[in-house]
Amino acid sequence: MKKPRVCSITFNRLCFSAGLLLSVFPSCVFGLTEALGPKGIQAYAVHDKGITGDGVNIGLLSKGNARDGHIAFDRNGGSTVTLYDFTGSGLERAGHDTHMAGILASAGSPIHPEQIGVAPGAHIHSGRVSTRRIYEALDALILKHHCRVIVTGIQVAGPGVTPDGNSVLSKLYDYYAETYDVVFANAAGNFSPRITVFGDSYNGITTAGMVKDLQGRYDKVGSASNTGPTADGRHKPDVAAPTQGLFVPSGRGDNFWDTIDGSGRGLTSYAVPHTAGVAALLLETAGKTPIADDDRSEVIKAVIVNSTLSQFIDANDLTINPADSTTAWNVQSGYGRLDALRAYETLTGGRIQKDTAAANPKGWAYDSIKTQSEDVYHITGKKGQRLIITATWHRKLKKLSNQLYLEAYPKFYLNLKILSPTDKTVVFEPAGKDNLIKIDHLFETDGDYKVVLRNPTLADERDYGMAFEVVDRCAASDDN
Repeated sequence: MKKPRVCSITFNRLCFSAGLLLSVFPSCVFGLTEALGPKGIQAYAVHDKGITGDGVNIGLLSKGNARDGHIAFDRNGGSTVTLYDFTGSGLERAGHDTHMAGILASAGSPIHPEQIGVAPGAHIHSGRVSTRRIYEALDALILKHHCRVIVTGIQVAGPGVTPDGNSVLSKLYDYYAETYDVVFANAAGNFSPRITVFGDSYNGITTAGMVKDLQGRYDKVGSASNTGPTADGRHKPDVAAPTQGLFVPSGRGDNFWDTIDGSGRGLTSYAVPHTAGVAALLLETAGKTPIADDDRSEVIKAVIVNSTLSQFIDANDLTINPADSTTAWNVQSGYGRLDALRAYETLTGGRIQKDTAAANPKGWAYDSIKTQSEDVYHITGKKGQRLIITATWHRKLKKLSNQLYLEAYPKFYLNLKILSPTDKTVVFEPAGKDNLIKIDHLFETDGDYKVVLRNPTLADERDYGMAFEVVDRCAASDDN
């Protein structure tokens, strides 16, 4: 059997040095404080609740390594960044990867104490990789170093691969996500006509890049950010996150800082660390509760996607507000900008049980479902409110070798249906090609609504995650 021609692709960092603004002591610094505050993803609001990603290991895979000696990574004389080489060529501390690690876990510095990353309590395992040996990196970081989140700072494009989820690399990522219950934060990629590998993987969360609008909010999609759908027509990206003007640790020295993506192109390797960081915040949150399964990767993905803000401005300066449509996905921003606070509130809203009325207006579920059967959840709503609900499940693969993965047969998917208080079907959404369904439904009457997940396949006892929120009609799309 011939091995796939992995060597024929191009393997690039997601960000490029052109347009990088270097600054050591700028007169007016915002950077991370804007991106992680009310005009961005609201990560600092989660920090205020005592959640910083503490105890969570994040694997950062890229073409180089982060600068582990940078002051922003110092924790009582030690570094919160550990370096690995999976190329055989030695470590290579690089600006691009230091920037990514800084967005994830910067603790600031005496001069810039306010420049705090999304998950400053997390530990970053920075691995230099090549496509030929990326499985070695995943084995080491996941199995040996217990990384629950993997974030990737590279894209793969070229004549040797099609971004349809069927490349060796995309299947590799999906296999590890499903087999080891890991959250994969993948970038949409830059400067290509559509989503690139690894952003086309089914089981990960694919992130697009957002830049500032005229009011300084991160509500606009950058021109460099690749658009969906995937080559096989699936809904990627899933979410979007800030990139422009982030003030982050530099690879040039242990106390140097850079302002990145100053021109506002939406470079996605600066967006995807936000997603990985939010996943780490949720995993720490889950670790502090006695509730089972709130740390499942499918639950974390459902919660993150369900909590996005759907109103945004596209790359052509057109305002898009899909909140009143049945499905809120867009080719540029996916389901919208990350919102760490809403995600935290959804996860802490509690677990909803089958055939039982939800105790809170937001929460999550995790369960397995038999072939040809239905799981029914009850959610109370009032006329004029909206139900936002997301269900997701993993594509399952069988590993034959490090270069060969086969999709499990029969293929598993779910259909989602919403019934009114009079048992009238008001929404029916088949999975189609995706392994995620998100619904945004306006209640037309008061009462008990049923959410029905059906497994129409012959695949038995497959698991899924779900998240939901009942909000006033405009609450989930209002500007901050």
